[in-house]
Amino acid sequence: MRNKVHILLIVISCFTLLTIACDSEVLEPSQGCEDATATYSTNVKPIIDLTCAYSGCHNGGGGAPGNYTTYEGLLIAVQNGAFVNRVIDQVANPAIGMPPDQSIYPNSQQDDLSPEQMEIIQCWIDSGFEE
Repeated sequence: MRNKVHILLIVISCFTLLTIACDSEVLEPSQGCEDATATYSTNVKPIIDLTCAYSGCHNGGGGAPGNYTTYEGLLIAVQNGAFVNRVIDQVANPAIGMPPDQSIYPNSQQDDLSPEQMEIIQCWIDSGFEE
């Protein structure tokens, strides 16, 4: 009986430590979007051009899937969920989140999107990804 209590305490301790140690960085819907509407051409394209649609990546001829040099090309990834998954949901994972960290992909133009860039993209998605 004493052995079962020890095992139970170990399991509870491990569960507690794992729960405390896990940190979810999935962004909540943006609260700062009420004042302005982000559009692809005005707000999002400059971010995409800088961090995604460059030679060797999402430019249609690079190693990454998709062509993000146009609204229509990015729209495919937004509508099928791939863009949100990789840019927003997986932001804390340096190998999966986009843009990839330079430690994983040396040609990456930028390790992470800035908070301002994330806010713009989140607002754009929340408002229906207007062109």
